[in-house]
Amino acid sequence: MLLVHTSCNSSGALESHRSLSMANIKVADVLRDSKFNAFHWVFFGCALLTITFDGYDLVSYGASVPFIMKEWAIRPAYAGLIGTYALLGAACGSLIGGHLADRIGRKKTILLSAVTFSLGMFVAGICPGPISFGTFRVLTGIGIGGAMPNIVALATEWTPPRNRSLMVAGIYSGMQWGGVMSAGVGLWLLPVPGWRYLYLFGGLGIALVPLLFKFLPEAASRLVHDGRTADLAKQLKQVNPEFTSQPNDRYEAESTVSGSRVADVFKEGRGLSSVMFFLIYFCTLYMIYGLNLWLPQLMMARGYALGSSLRFVLVLNLGCFVINVFTAAIADRIGPRKVVGISYFLGFFVIASLSIKAPTYILYPLVALAGALTMGAHNILHGYVSQYYPPSVRSTGLGLCFGLGRIGSIAGPLLAGIILQRASVTLCFLAFAIPSMISFFAIATSRDEFSHAQQTVAGVFQPGLQPGN
Repeated sequence: MLLVHTSCNSSGALESHRSLSMANIKVADVLRDSKFNAFHWVFFGCALLTITFDGYDLVSYGASVPFIMKEWAIRPAYAGLIGTYALLGAACGSLIGGHLADRIGRKKTILLSAVTFSLGMFVAGICPGPISFGTFRVLTGIGIGGAMPNIVALATEWTPPRNRSLMVAGIYSGMQWGGVMSAGVGLWLLPVPGWRYLYLFGGLGIALVPLLFKFLPEAASRLVHDGRTADLAKQLKQVNPEFTSQPNDRYEAESTVSGSRVADVFKEGRGLSSVMFFLIYFCTLYMIYGLNLWLPQLMMARGYALGSSLRFVLVLNLGCFVINVFTAAIADRIGPRKVVGISYFLGFFVIASLSIKAPTYILYPLVALAGALTMGAHNILHGYVSQYYPPSVRSTGLGLCFGLGRIGSIAGPLLAGIILQRASVTLCFLAFAIPSMISFFAIATSRDEFSHAQQTVAGVFQPGLQPGN
């Protein structure tokens, strides 16, 4: 639906609609006419740092697991179970955070999430045993899960349409930068002074809170709902410097605060695609977290030293970032759905090939490509899915995708630990490759014609989005 409140306007095409006293302005038009500028760069930096710490907090367990297994004398299957604790927390955090943001606002939810995952990391670093350690890994995951869907939703709203895929993919590359940072800090801290300092370092994420409070924008419709018209006018001026406003202008903003229900995610033709999205998120997070957690151990089982095995994690994440810059730019031109489908199809063959014992100069490019075809495809998928849903259910829809997908992130580390303990390294890599092909068929099955972005471009408004409703 549309919220109509005291508002402001855009320049150019919108200027003709202004009267001397009052104008009814669609916020979406102001954002559509904007160009990427300093406002977006500041937002990008804040969002990237947040997701980087998210990625660091999740991947750090994979870097530290050989040392934790040794200190607490635990077997691979139990280590895999502990690895799922943060992911279980992230599943709950995504479901709660997405729904909470549609009630109290995305910015408040992100701030609360940043405090939660920072404290969880710090306390996990001083825990005396696996039970207390696992408890605070759950807390860390709740914070991580709450931040992710809301960062994506805000990026989708405040970025010009022609830059959205690249913006969301760039922000979500923070997951890979977090993996790179985790591997780098691990190489520095794990031998001396030890694995605990890897988690204490993650507690530095608390420094993000004042930065996010100052620079992170709130959803436009939340500002309308709260009557913060001056704040909205200021943000719109930053987004579109040609924008001008009058005190008695009126907004028309697509609602993100209308009390959306979970059932609304499946309405108006979105049911099949939503189910396919849940399946893709399950499979992709299964691959991402399984590989990030177990790749060092799998490579050590192949005969590589610890330092070399950690470098494979670094290459997995850094390679994804480098390649993803190009694939995201292509997605903004030919469409994210096509790029995601091709990536998943090729990902099956690349991941399966990692089971071959080969020199590092062959494996490194394959590992980098595997990262781009899984994590990189996932980065682009976020932008596509966030635009698929109307703003009134966007956070709820993304929260469901992240939350239900987290079941895959739990299954990946757990299943790989069982396979590694009872079977072979080759079977482990095959178990990571098959979900990539499943994701290819799922994205091919989704119904693009029911996308909110497609209907907006075509000028077709869904019943719940008619002006004045």
